[in-house]
Amino acid sequence: MNNEKYHVFFRRVSTAGQDLAMQSSADAPYREKLLPQEIVIVDENAISANKLSVYERPEMQKVISLIKQGKVHTLYAFDRTRLFRDSYEAQEFHDLRTKHDVHLVYTSVGNGHIQATEDVFLEGLLNIFSDIEGKNIARRTREAIRRYPPKKFGYEKIKETKHFRHATNKKEILNQFFNELLEISTVDELAELLNKYRKILKRSDDEIIRIARDPFYAAYDLSKGENKLHHVEPYLDLSTFNRIQERLGLVFNSYLERIGKLAAQNAFTPICGSCQQPMKYHIDKINNTGFYSCSRNHAKVCITFVDLAKVVQMVLSEIVHHLDSRKLLNESLFRFREIRKELEAEMDTIETQLNEVMEKIILNMDDYSKNWKEDPQYAKMTQLKNEKAFLLEELSEKEDLLEENKTTVKAVEDYLLHQSGANPALLYTLFIHKLYVYQSQIDIEVTMFDYLKDIHTDFIYQGDEIA
Repeated sequence: MNNEKYHVFFRRVSTAGQDLAMQSSADAPYREKLLPQEIVIVDENAISANKLSVYERPEMQKVISLIKQGKVHTLYAFDRTRLFRDSYEAQEFHDLRTKHDVHLVYTSVGNGHIQATEDVFLEGLLNIFSDIEGKNIARRTREAIRRYPPKKFGYEKIKETKHFRHATNKKEILNQFFNELLEISTVDELAELLNKYRKILKRSDDEIIRIARDPFYAAYDLSKGENKLHHVEPYLDLSTFNRIQERLGLVFNSYLERIGKLAAQNAFTPICGSCQQPMKYHIDKINNTGFYSCSRNHAKVCITFVDLAKVVQMVLSEIVHHLDSRKLLNESLFRFREIRKELEAEMDTIETQLNEVMEKIILNMDDYSKNWKEDPQYAKMTQLKNEKAFLLEELSEKEDLLEENKTTVKAVEDYLLHQSGANPALLYTLFIHKLYVYQSQIDIEVTMFDYLKDIHTDFIYQGDEIA
């Protein structure tokens, strides 16, 4: 056997609660026949082949890499399900190991498992069956977890009987929570309620809403009809649970959507004028607003997102209306042509020098069997090639800057023609370099300032207007 090839033993368990002992025991007889230096062991711990693709499994990628390098003689696995659950990935892997002449041995015995074959059709069918089995296992696991979760907030699990009873330290507060849910009907009222219980339950808004929507607390599984969970002590009856869902279903969704929008609007990167550090973005869930603040060893500096956005929008409008775009584009084109002419002249000189060096290497080579790369001229040639590559890269960078200026001019034209449909995020990126926020003023560092004509540099922001 080629000494560079290994016997790879692959094992996988889906959850942290499982162990690899059974799989290790099954492949032990094969390992005992090999030398230690011939063996490579690859273990995947707490990795679900149902949930993760092959590209998200580092250990499986390690096996695939060894196979592609031609370093695997035989691969051992407990059964097909340990390698892959997805039938397409399994078939691709079959093609890969066949291409690199890798043997595959399943170490499971006594359960009627079919060994690996070279029959593409048969392997395809077996992989499909494995895929179906994996999905069924995942479905049954989800069902089991819904009815018998490892742990559940507000409950104590009795291991001997698998019954769930109220946790003494959570019973009163959860009963109060469900009762108060019946008294609210608006998003604002829900925000107030979540603000209260976020601190008491020490749970996030998402987690608290999941509790409110979970029929487990009514001792039911509603995924397929009304299945009573007799092993669960309920916090509320099913009719009350259903009444909460009917009253607050849309309210829950509206609240989560509102918070999502507040989080997504964080479009700026303001800098605190007092300490020159980035300001933090916060969400005021009660008042439905977002704001930036900083209080690092100085008086608090704070501004709402709405106020900052209005100031930025108004400043952008001023910039756009005072930008001499024709001057910007003309000067950019003129300067780019000058730079390109200079760089192309330098590259022509380098190309001439390269040809001269190559001629010297060829003409001065006495012994053609000698490695020509050892000639001192070769180092000079390499240096010239690097210089040319650097000039090409510099030319590309200058061209990108020109294109950026063209984009700027186009954005300005679009803004002037269709102001209501302008993209403020694009204008912000193009024109505003830095935002400095102080307690009573905002300093905005603008790019392309030399191309702004007759623009005021000081503005007073009064509500929705700049004076």
